[in-house]
Amino acid sequence: MALTELEIKHAKPRGKPYPLSDGDGLILLVQKNGSKSWILRYRMGGKDKRAGLGKYPKVSLASARKQKMAFKRELVFGGNPKERRAAERREAARIKAAKAATFGKLAREWYASREGAWSDSSRAGVRHMLDACLLPRLGERPMGEITARELLSLFSAIGEDAPSTARRAKRLASQIFQFAAARGDVSLDIASGLTISTKPVRKRHFAALTAPRDIADLMTCIDAYHGSATVRAALWFSLYTFQRPGEIRSAAWDEMDFGAKLWRIPAHRMKNKRPHVVPLSRQALRLLKSVKQLAAARAAPPSPLVFPSKVSKTAPMSALTVCAAIRTMGYTDRQMTAHGFRALASTNLNEQGWDSDVIELSLSHTEQNASRAAYNHAEKLPERREMMQAWADWLDGLRR
Repeated sequence: MALTELEIKHAKPRGKPYPLSDGDGLILLVQKNGSKSWILRYRMGGKDKRAGLGKYPKVSLASARKQKMAFKRELVFGGNPKERRAAERREAARIKAAKAATFGKLAREWYASREGAWSDSSRAGVRHMLDACLLPRLGERPMGEITARELLSLFSAIGEDAPSTARRAKRLASQIFQFAAARGDVSLDIASGLTISTKPVRKRHFAALTAPRDIADLMTCIDAYHGSATVRAALWFSLYTFQRPGEIRSAAWDEMDFGAKLWRIPAHRMKNKRPHVVPLSRQALRLLKSVKQLAAARAAPPSPLVFPSKVSKTAPMSALTVCAAIRTMGYTDRQMTAHGFRALASTNLNEQGWDSDVIELSLSHTEQNASRAAYNHAEKLPERREMMQAWADWLDGLRR
């Protein structure tokens, strides 16, 4: 006799589990604690079998009957609903585990498995590379879903302004993928075979923002940038000083001579391995002082760096940070990069009639003749001071 909802609701627990039959193999099993579960009895291969259809009241009487009919139809056509469900559960569990195996999770496990063998400086370097370059873009991505194209895009973006950083990031990602492959979370290391090319990027980008109206629009965007105040300051400092992005990111307070109004960059930080002096305009000095005040207002001790990483006071801002800010402001990688501030300044200073030697010295382009380089360094500083102040004043004029 078929069951009714009323009978099911009023079925009380007994000293041991007991079944209530709805007919055609469908029963409701009432447990000693009062819980109720649907069971379907059926025959397959000459043997009696059982399949669970869920608990009551989550699975109603009507729903249990529909499941029974679907189950039996599948049996008629040669299927095995129980095995199919088990396979579906296994696949769902596999997908869930794969999604849980994110790049960030495996990167942290890889780091923990190796950090004991590293020196303090190596640990700090790897930690910075993870936090600044890889985890912001890949941290929440399941390892199995990351593509080679996605990695190549990331490494190329880093390589626009810091090719050596891009190569280190690629090697680090490759080690994490090898770790994941050894655990069975991915089938292979998709990072190791990638070739990073940054050849055409700079020349293609430099010409994009040289028109005064475009520079004025850029400054409006920087003013409206809602990200970190430190990143905004780095953008302004790039405009005022137009030094290489790596030199700006790693600028230290002990390099800033406020009395002489100079930024003294040591040789080991320069591309040409020669010390470089950058005259600081009034605007650049005001900017530095405001950054210093902001840093002093934060938790002590302040960073020795002017533009430190958000994750470490002792590490410089990531090569990706300024590029990401430029993208946030709406510029594509074909319009502007962190390195583009140099071409922006060079083009306009040349058009304004400044001495090309003064411009090249300010850009720290390598002088092949060593004696001439020494002479220029000594004799051109007054002209460079004048040009840097005029450049900052010209920018302020565009802002107005």
